Amino acid sequence: MQVVIAITRDLRKTAAANEGVGNRTSQVLGHLVVVDSGPSNLMPGTRFDLAPQTNIGRGPTNTIQLTDQFISAEHTRLWLRNGTWYVQDAGSVNGSYVNNQPARDPVPAKWGDIVRVGYIQFKLTQ
Repeated sequence: MQVVIAITRDLRKTAAANEGVGNRTSQVLGHLVVVDSGPSNLMPGTRFDLAPQTNIGRGPTNTIQLTDQFISAEHTRLWLRNGTWYVQDAGSVNGSYVNNQPARDPVPAKWGDIVRVGYIQFKLTQ
């Protein structure tokens, strides 16, 4: 009986730790919608919620965790400041872009803009 209780307790901890993996947000202020998934296994139309500070990458601490091989552990940062979204690459190998403009430095983005993370293209939506 103690084994069953221990396993149940471990499963609950794992479930709580994994809750929201892939899209960890508290306050939703917009969305990134996949328009071109490139070589990834994401489906076009997949929607990710944006928090005031959103980090995208393969690593487990990112707000949006992507498992694509062309995504760096910490790939892209998005943040909202004074009503404007900003996008900046986090030193990734395959780059981050707003409307095909490299985002090595912060680039302002507006609703409808295309944000590319590696080879995945998203539309910034409300």
